[in-house]
Amino acid sequence: FPPPNPPPSPPPLFPPLPPLLPPFVLEEAVAQFFTKVGGSFQQAVNAETVMWDRKQLYGEDAKVAAYVLSASRVLTTLDLQANFIGSEGAIAIADALKFNGVLTTLQLAANDIGDPGAIAVVDALKV
Repeated sequence: FPPPNPPPSPPPLFPPLPPLLPPFVLEEAVAQFFTKVGGSFQQAVNAETVMWDRKQLYGEDAKVAAYVLSASRVLTTLDLQANFIGSEGAIAIADALKFNGVLTTLQLAANDIGDPGAIAVVDALKV
């Protein structure tokens, strides 16, 4: 008799997306991020609205938020106001916008994103 087929592999914890962070750093960064904002990766990816304003988020945190944004197919509102994401974080969010076709509201006020961050977001929103 031929050997039985091996059982299917479990789905990966995180979907394959552009590498905003090296894989070995991603799980730790995600864990730290959700310690700050509450909830979980799965909850965020499946939410229509996430309110992560005033959470003391920095550029590295914004890379995780960008990962969530790029993985979600339902996220329409992302509020990151009054954090410290800077241009690095805004550029990560802008890159993620290329993978999320449903976001309609993005709040980045009071983040000191500077010209590079603002330009990246505007360029990502051009149709």
